[in-house]
This record gives sequence, C-alpha cells and structure tokens, in this order.
Amino acid sequence: MIRKTMRVGEVRTSIKLEPEFWSYLKELADERRTRVSAVVNDVARSTPERTNLASTLRTYALSHARLQAQTLRGQLERLALAGNTQDLARVLEACPLPCLLLDGERAIRQLNRAFALWLNVDATATLGLRLDNIMILRGTSMREMWAALAEGRLARASFNATYVSPGKVRTSQAVALGLAGNVAPGQPRPTLVIFETLAGRA
Repeated sequence: MIRKTMRVGEVRTSIKLEPEFWSYLKELADERRTRVSAVVNDVARSTPERTNLASTLRTYALSHARLQAQTLRGQLERLALAGNTQDLARVLEACPLPCLLLDGERAIRQLNRAFALWLNVDATATLGLRLDNIMILRGTSMREMWAALAEGRLARASFNATYVSPGKVRTSQAVALGLAGNVAPGQPRPTLVIFETLAGRA
C-alpha cells in the first residue's frame, strides 16, 4: 500500500491505495495532461455521497478500465474480422486486457503490456513460444476448435487458460478470434486471444 497526501477540495487528505491503482490513476492523469490530484478531485466532486475516498477511487479505476476494455475489445474484434493488422497491433497494445496474437501454429507473435504484467513474463523471451507450452488450456474439443479457427470455419471460440509458476497461479476465461485477411490457400489463419481479466494492471 502507498499513502499519498493531497488537497481534496478544501481539505488536505491522506489516501492509501495499492501501487496498481496509483499507477492507473497516473495514466489517466497523463492522458488528460493533468495531475493525479486533479483526477482525485474530479472523482471526489462527482461522488459527494461517498463514505471512503480510497474505495471510491478503486471503484472508479476498475469501472474506467472495464469500460475501456469493453470498447477496445469491440475494436479488436472488428479489426480482427476485417484483417487490418496495422491497426490491430495498435489497438491490441492499448487494450487493458491481456492479449496475444498467435500465428497458425499457435506461436506467440505479439503480446501486449497487460499480458506481460499479468503473468510477470519477459515479453521478448515469450515471443515465439507456443501458447500451449506456457499455459494450460482447457475447453470442449480444443483440437477441433483450433483447427476450425485456423481454417476459417469458426470466427470465435472460448476456453479456460491457466498459468502456473512457483508461487503463482493465474486463471482466466479466454476468447479466441480467428483473423481474416490475406492468407495463402491451405495456410492456417492467425488468431487473436483476449484474456478476460484486469489482474496485473500496472
């Protein structure tokens, strides 16, 4: 927990939050070209009925991140279906949900910052690894699901993914989207995977 003191309204207040929440509020402040204290004051003014400012800030940060994730996830799905890889990479990196771009053999070709933070992995070292080799994937007819996505017979599928390392287990529902675009006949299509969690945001 990190404690920060700032003026909220006319009162100097001490606020204690987890580092991830301070980091997210700092990102919001940077986007708005203002200070964290200004964001805190905006939240405080918009919730005069609050009883605990720290809890209100956590709720605000989570709601904001969830809304942004839903918006960007919709953009990712549209771009994936359109096969616009240049914009897809840009939106993937901006998405607060952990995301991966897999080639036709399920090797990781791109991962966003949220994924690296969620699992605390080295992004560079993770590129090129097969998703199956770093996470436990479970679902109905997984082999058929991947084949249908790669062949373009299926546009979207869901499965469970679990990451296990010493002292850490991360489990998430995942959505796989088969990418459209220029793929040579007989070649497997790439896949976009979105993990539905906000854990690890920093």
